[in-house]
Amino acid sequence: MKLLKETRFDFIGRRGWAYLFSCLIIAAGLTVFGIRGQKNFGPDFVGGDLLQIEISRTITAPEVSRSLQEFSGVTVQQLGTSGQEFLIRSAAETSAQLLRKLQDVYGSDAVKVKANTSIEPSMSASLRKKALHGLLWGILGILLYLTIRFEFRLATAATIAIFHDICFCVAVMALARQQIDATVVAAFLTVAGYSVNDTVIIFDRIRENLRKTRSGDYAEVFNRSINETLSRTIITVLSVLFVVVCLFFFGGRSLHSFSLVLLIGFIIGTYSSIFIASSLVIDWNRISPHRFRL
Repeated sequence: MKLLKETRFDFIGRRGWAYLFSCLIIAAGLTVFGIRGQKNFGPDFVGGDLLQIEISRTITAPEVSRSLQEFSGVTVQQLGTSGQEFLIRSAAETSAQLLRKLQDVYGSDAVKVKANTSIEPSMSASLRKKALHGLLWGILGILLYLTIRFEFRLATAATIAIFHDICFCVAVMALARQQIDATVVAAFLTVAGYSVNDTVIIFDRIRENLRKTRSGDYAEVFNRSINETLSRTIITVLSVLFVVVCLFFFGGRSLHSFSLVLLIGFIIGTYSSIFIASSLVIDWNRISPHRFRL
């Protein structure tokens, strides 16, 4: 199925604008990230309270979230299928305030506390370290796989594009004043997988066209390859975005940050596969000419 007929967009020729756009957003977002400090992270990473409650009537997690919307950084997770037990994560020393609010909304006799514990900062630091290591090992694994499948230059460009996508998502999260928790880290890994898959499709077509033409004009070959895969790229991203948009609007507050990262990440992952990964290879080749292994 082809969404678009033959196109001849000069993606490589507009790479300078793409570099500028990415640098501006990432620089602005990471500046805000640095200013906010620990406010960027949820209770999973900086410590906080865990409140497990049971409500005497059936209710949904989004409804509980709306009852607590005046408190920032609160996530609500439903336990079981009865619709009566919930696990609430919040900032340190806020569980008593949350409990009073819930009792005001649902009645003091309707809310029963089953557990009330705290996440120690030292435990959260360990979790943050493990999450970072997991992310880095995943990206290194992608670099190794792409080096074997293609070659080092293409693998390096694809890996830089992944870092670009994750930095872009972090920047947007900071600008939107959203917190990073364990579910957001999972979303980062999902974005990395999607981004590299899209890049691999384009690189495969580039390799096919280089074999057919043996052309030394790499910019023209890369442009043609991106245009030939453009229809497939658009269909793929629209398909996944339909699901993610539904998750963003109807998934509830507990999945809001997760779905926001996926929404931004899938769009930027598509953008980076077209404008960043391929362009980096072209610029690297202009600085240090290289004959690609076919």
